[in-house]
Formats: sequence, C-alpha cells, structure tokens
Amino acid sequence: MKILIAADGSAFTQKALAYLIAHRNMFVDGHELVVVHVCTGISANVARHLSKEAVADYYAEESAKVVDPVKQYFADNGVSNFRIDARHGHVAEEILKAAAAAQAELIVLGTHGHGLFGRALMGSVATKVVAETDISVLLVQQ
Repeated sequence: MKILIAADGSAFTQKALAYLIAHRNMFVDGHELVVVHVCTGISANVARHLSKEAVADYYAEESAKVVDPVKQYFADNGVSNFRIDARHGHVAEEILKAAAAAQAELIVLGTHGHGLFGRALMGSVATKVVAETDISVLLVQQ
C-alpha cells in the first residue's frame, strides 16, 4: 500500500510519525511511504523581484527545515521505505495533488483536534483534505 504522510514540522506531524512507528506492522513495514511537505507559495509581487534560483533556494531551504528531521526520525527508527515530495502552494490542494500523483491508498495527517465548532470557524487543512478526497484519511490527534 502507498501511504502519504503530510509533514509540516509541527508537534502534530511528530505525533503522527510516532503513531506510525508505534504501529509499524500496520503502517510502515511492507508499505511505500511518501512524505509530502508543502511550503506556502511566495506571492507573485515578491517573486517577480527575485531570480528563479533565489525562489528555488528559498523553497529548498524551507522544505529542508521540515524534511530533514523527518528523514532523521525515520533513520533513527530503521525506516528506509520512503520518498520525499516537496511542493509549494496551497497546502490542502497540494496534499491532494500529491496523494493523486502517488496513487496513495491512505493519507496520514496530524491534527490539533479542535472539534467541529473550532474547525468551522478556523478552517483546516485536515477538514479540506477529508472533504475533497475519496482516499482513506487517518487523522492522528495531538
């Protein structure tokens, strides 16, 4: 099974990764893991004043801040069956695109678990992903 794991560098991501490792026979061993990190896009007004190389460097540096600790966590736990998909843009939309591109059968998201009322007021990446996909989603609550 292909499992897409959304990573944003937060405690919620760490909790989701820990859950996967704690249940590695169900979610890690024998599966293909795709870790997706989405940087928020640079506005067009800013990007037009920068070189393409500067923009690419910015995205690479921002992604490394999130992805490198995930790689280290996996290495520390003996997980090597993963690949990284670094993207930029609207977070929920890019997670959905990455899941489709990977042909994922499960999407794993860490969430803060504010409840229905909180999600209605605040909006949520998890809420949008769940609402707009036909792929199973595992929400790991902090």
